[in-house]
Amino acid sequence: MRAIRFEAAGSIRLVQLPTPIPGPEEVLVQVLAAGVCHRDLHLLDEVKAGEREPLIPGHEIVGRVSKIGGDVYTTTVGDRVVVHFEQPCGRCHQCKRMRTNLCENGHSLGFDLPGGYAEFVVARQGTFLPSPPNLDVALAAPLGCSGATAYRAVVALGEADEDDLVVVIGAGGVGLSAIQIAKVQGARVLAIEPREEARKAALDVGADSAVTPQDAARALHDLAPDGKADLTIDFVGTRATFDLGRSILGTGGRFVAVALGDESVSVTANDLVDGGKAYLGSYSSTMADLARVIALADAGRLRPVVTRREPLAEAAQVLNDLRAGKIVGRAVLFPGPMIP
Repeated sequence: MRAIRFEAAGSIRLVQLPTPIPGPEEVLVQVLAAGVCHRDLHLLDEVKAGEREPLIPGHEIVGRVSKIGGDVYTTTVGDRVVVHFEQPCGRCHQCKRMRTNLCENGHSLGFDLPGGYAEFVVARQGTFLPSPPNLDVALAAPLGCSGATAYRAVVALGEADEDDLVVVIGAGGVGLSAIQIAKVQGARVLAIEPREEARKAALDVGADSAVTPQDAARALHDLAPDGKADLTIDFVGTRATFDLGRSILGTGGRFVAVALGDESVSVTANDLVDGGKAYLGSYSSTMADLARVIALADAGRLRPVVTRREPLAEAAQVLNDLRAGKIVGRAVLFPGPMIP
C-alpha cells in the first residue's frame, strides 16, 4: 500500500509498504479520506527533533471495512465507518470509568500506531462507528478529531448551555466545529482569531461575532452586560491566549484548555476560589463524543469546514501550507480516487 511517512530529519515521504493484516479483534479499513490536523505538524517536528520514531500520521479517518478479524462482530466487509484514533486497552482504571481518552495503556492511530495517511489502516473493534451514507467523506473524516474534540470541550467539560456566552479562542478546524456545537446548545458565541479569513469562516458557521484579540473586550461588552464569558475555550495554547481566556472569564465561569503548549502560566488559589471559577484541561475525546458529533453531522447541524481536498501524494505541500497559515478549517487527503 502507499502511505505518507514522517522520517528522520523532518522529511515527508510517500512510501510503499505491505498492506497490514488485522488481528482477531481488528478490522482493516480502506481509507477513503483523512483529515489534516495541526497536531500533525507537532508530530513532524518531534520526529525531526528525534523525540519520536518515524511514523505514518493521520488521526481523522473515514473509510470502508475491507477485512475483519475472526472475533469481530460489530461490522461487516463493505461498511463505511468513521474511525476514532484512540485505541484504548479497555481494562485499565480509566477505561473502566468510561474515560477511554485517558487510557493508561492504550495507543493512538497516527501517533504511535500507523495512521490514516495511507491506503489502509487497522483499527480495533469498538473504535469505529457507522458513517452516515449521505455524508460527504471529506466532511466525515474530521469528525474523529475536529468534531469529537470540540464536543468534549464545549459540552462534556464546558457544559455550554442555553444563553451562555461562549468564547472560542482560535478559529481553526476544531474551533470552527466548537462554534457550531455551542450554537446547537443555544449559546451565544464570540470567536477570537487574528486571521481575517478564519474570522469570516467563524461568522459563516454561526458565531455571533468574530474579532481580533485586540478587539475582544469591546466585543464582549456588546454581547454581555458585564463583559464576561460563561465559558472560554483555548484552542491555541500560548501564554497570551491563556491569559486572555482567564481575563474575560466571569463568575462561575469555566476555562477549558484544549491545545497543548509548553509556555508557563501562573494560576493562584485566588484565581480558582474567587468567583468559583473552574480551569479544566480537555484531552482528546471518547466514543460517546464521536457518536454525538456523527449524529449532529447526519442531522445537518454540524458541518466541518473543509477548504482543501488533495491526493495523498500532496501531503507535504498541504502540511507546509497549514504551517504557513494558508488553510482555513481542514484540508483532507484522499489516498484513493478524489471524491468531489
